Amino acid sequence: MTRLRSLAVFVVAFAVLAVLAGKDLLQPSANNHHAHMAQGWLEGRLALPGEPPGYPRNFDDWGRVHSLTLKDGTVLRGFPCRTPACVDRRRRERIESFRATDGRVHEVPLAQVAARGGTWYVTFPPGPALIMLPGVALLGLGFPDILLTVVVGALIPAFLLRLLERVRPGRTREHLLACVAWTLASPACFVAAHGSVWFTAQVLAAMFLVLHIGAAWAAERPLRAGLWLGLAAACRPQVAFALPFFLLEWRRFDRRPATLLRFFAPLALIGAALALLNWARFDDIFEFGHRYLEIRWQARIQEHGMFGLHYLWRNLECMVWLWPQIQLSPLHVRWSIHGMGLLIGSPWLLCLLAARDPLPQRWGLVLAASAVAVPALLYQNSGQVQFSYRFALDFLPFVLVLLVAGGGARSRWFMPLVLASAALQLYGAWLFQRAPGRLFVADPWWPFAPE
Repeated sequence: MTRLRSLAVFVVAFAVLAVLAGKDLLQPSANNHHAHMAQGWLEGRLALPGEPPGYPRNFDDWGRVHSLTLKDGTVLRGFPCRTPACVDRRRRERIESFRATDGRVHEVPLAQVAARGGTWYVTFPPGPALIMLPGVALLGLGFPDILLTVVVGALIPAFLLRLLERVRPGRTREHLLACVAWTLASPACFVAAHGSVWFTAQVLAAMFLVLHIGAAWAAERPLRAGLWLGLAAACRPQVAFALPFFLLEWRRFDRRPATLLRFFAPLALIGAALALLNWARFDDIFEFGHRYLEIRWQARIQEHGMFGLHYLWRNLECMVWLWPQIQLSPLHVRWSIHGMGLLIGSPWLLCLLAARDPLPQRWGLVLAASAVAVPALLYQNSGQVQFSYRFALDFLPFVLVLLVAGGGARSRWFMPLVLASAALQLYGAWLFQRAPGRLFVADPWWPFAPE
C-alpha cells in the first residue's frame, strides 16, 4: 500500500511541477552548466572548448582560470587581485597582484606581461553532470535538464513518504501533509520547477539526503547510507557535514567497526574522485572552482573570503525573517531577489515547537541540520535570485523528518500553515520565470547595501 501511495504522490507532484515549468519543461535551461561538463567528459576534456555561452555580455556563474605569460617565458595560472587596494596599486604603480593556483601571490610589473589568456570551466561539483551523462551522450547539449529537475523534484516526496511511514507508522495523513509541505510549501516548489545549474544540484542533493536518512536510520544500511551521502556531497559539498547523523545512529544501535567501514568506503571513494577532479582542474583537491567565478562579487570574495562572519547577519535575515515589500493602497507585494525568510515563506516550520514526542534520533537530526546550515550562513552569497531561501533545502530533509517523527505534524496548526504556505510558494514559483518584474522589487540590492 505504501508503494501505491508513493507512486500516487510522485504522479501528483510531477504534474504540479510540470505545470509550473510550463513550455520550458522539455527544453534545456539557459544555465545548463552540468550538461556542458558532461559533454566535456564525453569529448575527453575538463574545460570548455572556448568561451562560455553568452560571453561577454550575458553569461552567469562560469569560472575562468586566468593565465599570464611573462616575457621571460614564465606562465602563471590563477586570478588577479580585484580588491580596491589592488586596483588602486595597479593604476598607480603598474603592478598586478596575481594569486597562482598553488596559493602563492606574485607581484607582477605590467611591463613584464607578454600575453594574457584564460581557460573557462564549469565551477560546480560534478554530481549532476554524472547523472546527466547518459542523457547528454544521447541528446548532447539539448538534454532537457529542466525535465530531469522536475522528475527528481517529484521523486523526493515519494521517497519521503516511504521514509516517514517507516519511522512513524500509521500516520498517513500527517505524512501526506509533510509531502505537500516539502513539495509545494517550501523553497523546493520554485527550485524543482525551473532547472538550471544551481537548482538541479540542490534538488538532486536533497533527494540523496532523503535516501541517506532512510539508510542511516538505526544504522541499518551503512553501505547505502555512505553512498547516498557521498552522492549528495558530490552535488552540494556542504551536506557532507550531515555526517553526525549516521555516527550517532551507529553509536546508539550498532558500534561494530565493520559497519563503520562499510559506511565510509563509498564516502572515501567518492571523496577521492572529487579531489582528483579538483586537482586536475585547479591544482587543489579542495577547490571546486568558485574562487575563479567571473562575477561582480570577486572583489568582495577576495577581501572577506568565500566564507566568513562578515556575511552572517545578512544570511541570517535571508534565512529566517526577511520580509517582502508591502504596499497597502493599492495592495501590492514584491519580494527581494534575496527571497524571503522561512518564517514568512514556510511558517509551518513553527510546528517544530510541538515536536516533543520521545525520539532517539532527535539530536542526530538536529546536529546534522545545524552542521549543514552553518556553511550557508557564512557563505558570500545568499542564494539569489530566489523567491524564498533555497539553501534551506540542504538541511530541510532533516528538519522535516524531525518535525513529523517528533509529533509536530500532529499540531492543529500544521495543516492550515502548510496550505497557506503552499498558496504563497505556488504564486512565487509561477511568476519566477514568467513575470519576474511583477515578483521582485526594482532595486536589485534591497534590503542590503550594494557591496
